[in-house]
Amino acid sequence: MTMEKVSFKSGDGHRLEGRLVMPEQPVGGAVLCHAHPLYGGSMSNAPIPAMQRALEAESWASLRFNFRGVRLSEGIYGGGVHEVKDVAGAIEHVAGLLPGKPMAVAGWSFGSLVALSAAAADARVKSYVAVAPPVSTGPRMDLPELPPPERLAVWRARVLAVCGDHDQFCKPKDLERWANEVSPRATVKIIEGTDHYFADALDVLAKTVAEFISGVE
Repeated sequence: MTMEKVSFKSGDGHRLEGRLVMPEQPVGGAVLCHAHPLYGGSMSNAPIPAMQRALEAESWASLRFNFRGVRLSEGIYGGGVHEVKDVAGAIEHVAGLLPGKPMAVAGWSFGSLVALSAAAADARVKSYVAVAPPVSTGPRMDLPELPPPERLAVWRARVLAVCGDHDQFCKPKDLERWANEVSPRATVKIIEGTDHYFADALDVLAKTVAEFISGVE
């Protein structure tokens, strides 16, 4: 994987660090969002580079990055609210490199919820993937809420929600209910024999995500 270190600005001006993969003839661009910053989340979390490799195999450019306050990214943790501006900045950066190409946004765990808020507000995003959104945790951690119903009602992006059948923080039945709230047209996939971290199923996860994203017409 040919990868370039990059930096870009969040929607509110913080300088964020990222890793960009740009195939020779990219068919589209994707933004990848990592897990909760206060629980060890960073762009190096295994599911994120795994998805980036799988997207490259489908000739998709992709940007993974660290949310504000993580490693070399400026700022401090924003409670899952200000991080939406980080995703917005990442979308803007990739879209600027690939004018006219389809855009996708995918996130793992906390990152999937932050990604949703940014994706639903940007008409350039044609596909959205939620990997193990922590919808079964209750009030134990601060997490972004769903975008307003009126926003989701007019949102036309393709939606995939995926988790493992042994996920500790995203029970399949909760994922199905949540995905239906996001979009009645959402696709839900359950990967057997794995949990929230996809330790023995990274390749399956990555392939599932990349094939869905690359299915954009």
